[in-house]
Amino acid sequence: MSAPRSFFQRFYAGPFSAGRGGALLIAAATVLGAAFAGAAPDAKPASPSASSSASSSASPTVSPSISSSGASSAAPTGSPSAGLSPMPAGSAIPKKWLPPGADWPDPGPAPAIYPNQRITVRFTHGRHVVDQKLPCTYCHIHADKSVLASDDLLPKKHDLCIDCHAIDEAEPEKDESPVARCDGCHLGTKKDDKGKIVVQKLSMPTANLKMNHKVHVQKGIKCAECHGEVGQLELATRDQLPRMKGCLGCHQGGDAGGLGKSSAKSECKTCHLTEKDGTLKQMFPTGVLMPPKWLKGANHSADFIERHKKVAGADSGFCGSCHTESYCVACHDGKVKPHSVHPNDWLNMHAIAARFDQPKCASCHSTQNFCLTCHTRVGITQSGPPGVSAAGLFHPDAKTWAGPKRVPGHHSYEAQKNISACISCHVERDCVVCHGTTGVGGAGANPHGPSFLNKCDTMFAKNPRPCFVCHDPDDPKLKPCR
Repeated sequence: MSAPRSFFQRFYAGPFSAGRGGALLIAAATVLGAAFAGAAPDAKPASPSASSSASSSASPTVSPSISSSGASSAAPTGSPSAGLSPMPAGSAIPKKWLPPGADWPDPGPAPAIYPNQRITVRFTHGRHVVDQKLPCTYCHIHADKSVLASDDLLPKKHDLCIDCHAIDEAEPEKDESPVARCDGCHLGTKKDDKGKIVVQKLSMPTANLKMNHKVHVQKGIKCAECHGEVGQLELATRDQLPRMKGCLGCHQGGDAGGLGKSSAKSECKTCHLTEKDGTLKQMFPTGVLMPPKWLKGANHSADFIERHKKVAGADSGFCGSCHTESYCVACHDGKVKPHSVHPNDWLNMHAIAARFDQPKCASCHSTQNFCLTCHTRVGITQSGPPGVSAAGLFHPDAKTWAGPKRVPGHHSYEAQKNISACISCHVERDCVVCHGTTGVGGAGANPHGPSFLNKCDTMFAKNPRPCFVCHDPDDPKLKPCR
């Protein structure tokens, strides 16, 4: 006489009834309740635990302590571990069954987009989809009408299950085939003080995305095109949620605000949540949204401060999806100085660099404020603290710099070569003090060459205003130029 079979053996070996067939149990599949697309940052593997991933990332779990990690083959008939993970023994899901765009080896989707789940039921999709030929919408009956990521697309309690499973809540330990007792599907069941069976609740947080299943279904997109081959698996976990790389198969091809292939919008905010200022929402309780490495090389790794200029230069609108202009200006106007921008001995070297390419300095620094303040404080300028030797001044000695004879190093030569360097410290009035006529309070030093009178009439006719900086409008010296 053979030993009596356990309810697991009777369920997994027993026949399914006709009618609507073996419906998915509550929370059997999580895939259709999540968003279609998401820019998830590169996830790092986490060690398996009661809240570990379906593969190696943070992912949904089976309570109380069984990981919902993937597997690689169908579980043996009658196995008590069947339906506890995507495939038995917690082995990896084959790449061909993962959602399009999933990496290999697959770290799973990022928690910032798809928060961790807690799955408290056992279920085998393969037995229902492959063996019983049930379509996804047989159990996820509202999926094709769903327009929000927050829509609950799981079967309601036992409404569908009872088509095949003789479930009777008044008999929680009813021994039938296929299984009908509570602990045949619900994990961690226990009795309360009154002897009533209590089952643990599922935790299926809403994805941090916008998602309209209805639109995708109307365009003829099949479930597997976003969720992979769920029908080949046992338990469906968050590892079957769509990956952004797969989404870009359609949602790419236009500019930041245009349309991608198949007229699918490629603007980031099409799928991602946004702040009031229009930028993407980046901070979530479950993680921080950041671009992956494969997306324009924009992964924010330790060296990104050096690389970001190339990414921003190639597509500043892409950066603007997450960052406002003020975020960039905080560094680029000189208020905040990342130490890696200039070498450690920059105080000694910057004078040479400024002479070579002063406009580049001015792209970040306000010369009249940023440069002059420091130069004045350390005594490099004429208006610096007393007691500073001439050797410490920015300009050479007075005879060379401003003597009556023009020699190399004379300020007239320097001004002609790079007037921008002069105005980084000096205002126009500084020049007028010497070069202006007595009528405007100057010393009357003539800055013009001997042939200037031959062409001053043309210059005066075009724009007389520069002349009035040093000359009074009634100055008789302007008569040859009028």
